[in-house]
Amino acid sequence: MKKPIVLIVLLFIIGTALYAYKMYNKPHTDVLNTVAAETVSASAIFAAFDNEEAAAMIKYTDKVIAVEGLLLSKDLSNELEPQIVLEGNGNDGFIRCGFKPVMLSKVSALKDSTIINIKGMCVGLNGSEELDLLADKDVVLSNCTLID
Repeated sequence: MKKPIVLIVLLFIIGTALYAYKMYNKPHTDVLNTVAAETVSASAIFAAFDNEEAAAMIKYTDKVIAVEGLLLSKDLSNELEPQIVLEGNGNDGFIRCGFKPVMLSKVSALKDSTIINIKGMCVGLNGSEELDLLADKDVVLSNCTLID
């Protein structure tokens, strides 16, 4: 009676270890060479997350998306991850886009208050009501690249 239980537990542990190993070594998505799953405006993607966060998480999270929007500001203080902020809802919601260090010169050349096109991996929404540390809600994109 003990042998089947020990065997099941052992198989479960081995399966869990293999799954963890596979997820840990999962290759990163090459945003530059990946075709965008969706092309949306900054206001549309922010509205999707603001109105129905659960549905937007399913639709956009962990997918490469292309976004067009008005550049509000640049944050170049961290050279390892330059960031830009696009207008989301015009009030207290924004699209925050993080870039790799190799994009620093291109990001710094961008002019505020211009319409830009970017492509990046959608991470989701930060600044939920439960976590009232941030006054603003941001849809976050990572590993972004500029689209000409």
